[in-house]
Amino acid sequence: MKASKGIPILISLDAQSAAENQPEDTIRLITTGELFESTGETLLRYEESLDEQEPPQKIELSLRRDGITMTRKGTSEGKMVFQKGQRYESQYHTPFGDMDLALFCTRAEFQKGKNGGEITLQYQLDLGGQYAAMHDMRLHWTRKKES
Repeated sequence: MKASKGIPILISLDAQSAAENQPEDTIRLITTGELFESTGETLLRYEESLDEQEPPQKIELSLRRDGITMTRKGTSEGKMVFQKGQRYESQYHTPFGDMDLALFCTRAEFQKGKNGGEITLQYQLDLGGQYAAMHDMRLHWTRKKES
């Protein structure tokens, strides 16, 4: 996809993770990003900053009929592919070293309309060959109003 200017969007992200014998961890993020649309693919780009001590992470979500792909770039880098009923294995690169990552996706859906859309993901995450947590994520975007 071209590096041209995208359509400005407002993003609201809610995510929960639950690990065995641990309290549920909840994240809420509101940020801006860009939307790119082409035949067969919708691309969302935004920056995520969950730790004030770290620089923001660049997130790219590719929405296609056959699944959703998330790419993270920054101090930690990795790629995740979400296809319902499928397992995906990869490497997660951190400043402390590389780690095996595997996920099993139980829900991967997106809807989009003229002024916005929503992504819903649910998956089990394994890190370093060990169960890490069950994750639920909902991302909603709307086109920013022209000023």
